[in-house]
Amino acid sequence: MKISLYSSILFFALIGTLPLAAQKAERSTYPSPGALRPLQLPKVQEFRLGNGLPVYLIEKHDLPIVQMSFSFNAGSMFDPATMPGLASMTANMMNEGAGDRDALALAEEISFLGISLGAGAGRENLNVELFTPISKLREALPLLGDLILKPRFDAEELDRKRTESLVRLAQAHDEARIIASTAFNQMVYGKGHPYATPAGGTEASLKAMQVGDLQSFHREYITPANGFLVIAGDMTRAQAEAELGTLFRSWSGGMLKAKAIPDAPKPKGVQIYLIDKPDAAQSELRLGHPGVARSTPDYFPLEVMNTILGGSFTSRLNNNLREVHGYSYGAGSAFAQLKGKGLFLASSAVQSDASDKALAEFMKELNAIKDVTAEEVSKARNYQALGFPGNFESIEGIASQVANVISYNLADGYLNAYINELLKIQEADVERVAKTYVDPKNMVIVVVGDQAKIEPGIKALKLGKITILKKEDVLGPLPQIEE
Repeated sequence: MKISLYSSILFFALIGTLPLAAQKAERSTYPSPGALRPLQLPKVQEFRLGNGLPVYLIEKHDLPIVQMSFSFNAGSMFDPATMPGLASMTANMMNEGAGDRDALALAEEISFLGISLGAGAGRENLNVELFTPISKLREALPLLGDLILKPRFDAEELDRKRTESLVRLAQAHDEARIIASTAFNQMVYGKGHPYATPAGGTEASLKAMQVGDLQSFHREYITPANGFLVIAGDMTRAQAEAELGTLFRSWSGGMLKAKAIPDAPKPKGVQIYLIDKPDAAQSELRLGHPGVARSTPDYFPLEVMNTILGGSFTSRLNNNLREVHGYSYGAGSAFAQLKGKGLFLASSAVQSDASDKALAEFMKELNAIKDVTAEEVSKARNYQALGFPGNFESIEGIASQVANVISYNLADGYLNAYINELLKIQEADVERVAKTYVDPKNMVIVVVGDQAKIEPGIKALKLGKITILKKEDVLGPLPQIEE
């Protein structure tokens, strides 16, 4: 796949030319955005190392720094069914010693060089990233090579990370936000779905995890055939091929990993799950249902629609629940961006005694989004268009944007056309996707709060059947942590 980034669009807001002292403050209306003009970015060069690893290089020589971002199909969705949390633990342990350096020595060397180097796992990918001044590249590359090729997976460090993970699991039992989000994923996707498995592991899986499990996962998934590398910054193709070709000469093999992602079942009617958290001052609310894949052809109208609904500070949801009613410090909505169908989610933390009223306002806004005004659409388009160039202000941002295009297999020229595609969106497009992808009559609602105080009011709304759950139904029993 060839990707060209030049001809992308950048904005510049036009500013009034009167002296400040001569200008009278006018806060009743927003200033209109200024003209848009092109942003020239270097094109992406695509090549492969001798071991087959795809490399995407964006040369940017204004500063002597470089970002290298590796991405592997090795996120938590690839965890074995019997060992959730393995991808996350593997990534964490890759940071805890590599090659001849134990965890402390590796951390000290990274700090001494003034670089950033580390691994982390998400739902779909396991990523390794290096940010370094060019002056430290020769010292940084061996550390990068060791972290990818020779993680130590020391048993003592695994015991320490295991305990940390168990402590986080225990702490989650007191975090209404985590309980609500975990329950929402489970209730929409169903337990066992690749997007709903506990990415941090369970008490049973964490206690069963051994060094050999991490080594096997690393050997199977961290291969040149199962990933790609994006480089952005002060480096030429010749330099990249020479430096990385030597560094990764012995790294070979593997297969591209893929996993079928079943669609989540569409809820039938409104299904409410109430999880008791006695004496909670606030209630955590989650409302939504299955959404769309990142590759949806309706991505741009959905971006504009969601900006109006809950994707900005001035959105309808935030204005309603925060500014008008004062039920919350903030409310919003989002479409999760994944290779398979993600979630549509509206959420907030609200005052406990306003839980039912806040739910009613959520439902009101979810129904009302089917009708929008030309002014709302124009503001939302501009909000998204003016914010997009900020993604390219740093080499980390550039690398991230290119990695998204590759990971989600988006069209050639996608980034070039991004702003133009946004600016094409009209009222009819927004109303069409709102009617298609937001369905308040068939959704999952999760409420975590003081059941004794909030259940009567929620029942009185008559939105749908209420199922009472315990937090243990969602998170499992409170972990037993050995001293």
